[in-house]
Amino acid sequence: MSTVQSMSAVKSMSTVKRRRRPSGFVSSLVLGLACILLYVSLPNLGNVARAATADGVDGTFTAGRLSCLRHPGHETCEWTGTFRSADGTVQRDATTLYGSGRDSLKDGQEVRAVDVGNPGRVYSPEGSHEWIFTALLLLSGYGLLAWLARRHLLPPPTGRSGA
Repeated sequence: MSTVQSMSAVKSMSTVKRRRRPSGFVSSLVLGLACILLYVSLPNLGNVARAATADGVDGTFTAGRLSCLRHPGHETCEWTGTFRSADGTVQRDATTLYGSGRDSLKDGQEVRAVDVGNPGRVYSPEGSHEWIFTALLLLSGYGLLAWLARRHLLPPPTGRSGA
């Protein structure tokens, strides 16, 4: 074999795309991350769906205390108070109103609210956008599992054009 032929054979071998074997370590990390994402998102689906549509017990939230956290560049505040259902059967103390900010209420002010069954939290009658974040977590977890399944369960590509 001539030198030119051997060099072209080496060059053609280097241009062929080789599929590496899946790394067990990387796959384990991805599986762990997918499980954590699903563990966080799946149990909250019911509450998030009810909060998005404001499906729950109607009542009144009475603002009692404002608590704020300062982060670099912004401040997050929420009102804690008491929720009382319209029919008087449900009364919850130390409940926060989701989406309430510093200027949204005043101490002692009453506003309509809905209890969807989320412990320690009630929502405005317009619903919430909390479902968006939960949906992103859920889709990310399922996407990682699909990637793992494709990587480990499907046969590797043959690399031939089907001749």
